[in-house]
Amino acid sequence: MRFRRRAAARSSTLPRAPWPNGLERTEPLRGRLWTRPEKSVREPHVPWTRRVIATLVAGLEAALLGWLWFGPALAIHTVDVVGAGHLTAGQVAQATGLQGSSSLLSVDAVSAQQHLLDQVWVRTATVQPQFPGTVTVQVSEWQPVAAYHAGSSAKLFLLSSQAVVLGPTPSSAGLVTVQGPAGADPRVGDHAIDAQLLTALINMQRAMPTLIGQDVASFIFDSCGDLTMVAKRGWKVYFGRVLTPEEFTALHDKLNALKAIKGNGNVDYSSGDLDYVNVMNPSEPAVGYRSREPAPPSPAAATSPNACK
Repeated sequence: MRFRRRAAARSSTLPRAPWPNGLERTEPLRGRLWTRPEKSVREPHVPWTRRVIATLVAGLEAALLGWLWFGPALAIHTVDVVGAGHLTAGQVAQATGLQGSSSLLSVDAVSAQQHLLDQVWVRTATVQPQFPGTVTVQVSEWQPVAAYHAGSSAKLFLLSSQAVVLGPTPSSAGLVTVQGPAGADPRVGDHAIDAQLLTALINMQRAMPTLIGQDVASFIFDSCGDLTMVAKRGWKVYFGRVLTPEEFTALHDKLNALKAIKGNGNVDYSSGDLDYVNVMNPSEPAVGYRSREPAPPSPAAATSPNACK
């Protein structure tokens, strides 16, 4: 308590700053009142001649822009299409929207490129307007890697490496044939099968001549997910289901088993009597011959999900 009283006493004895001389305590501070004169608020006077000149200049600029847009100076004279094999120059111009364009200034290269990429055959595309009046369209198309048909249908369709249906074809043209589950024919632009499965089939088709000395005629992928390979000599290889990642990984062991059978001399893949090789269980592969025993029912015989096990 004493300490607090002493502190209060000391604070009351502190000197205060003196009030300025000649200034009353109740007198407001004097200063200049800053205001804008009425003249400065008014809009500046612009001579009518300047207004006329500005209007003429704006009109000339608009006329120049219109002449550049619609006139012959920047008119499109040529659409140069490079790399298109399944699309004609007219189809490319129509897809990009250049068919009705009259000026280079009206070309939207980004939009035209996106319209081209919407075409099933087009893999990459670039659109470049070039003076004095040319638009160069560079196209890279998908290359078909397989021929596909649904079940017993006789209609073949070309597939890209992404398993996208590119279009119908009268024949497989030397490509490996993939038979999918029974059903309606696919439409252009559809994914006929899984892209990972198609990649595996293409790699198997390319590796078989080196792996076992035989060429592949076709693959059968049924509605249950069972995969069957048909050799050009007519015999088959049953791989079993290939739907899950684990089943895809197991294909490696099944191919090794197919090679090991040949290496051990247990089977002659060139024999006309060979009927099938079953590597569903790679540790216990089975071989069947036409002259010895009837072939077991093919996994591809299952035509409905209810028949799948």
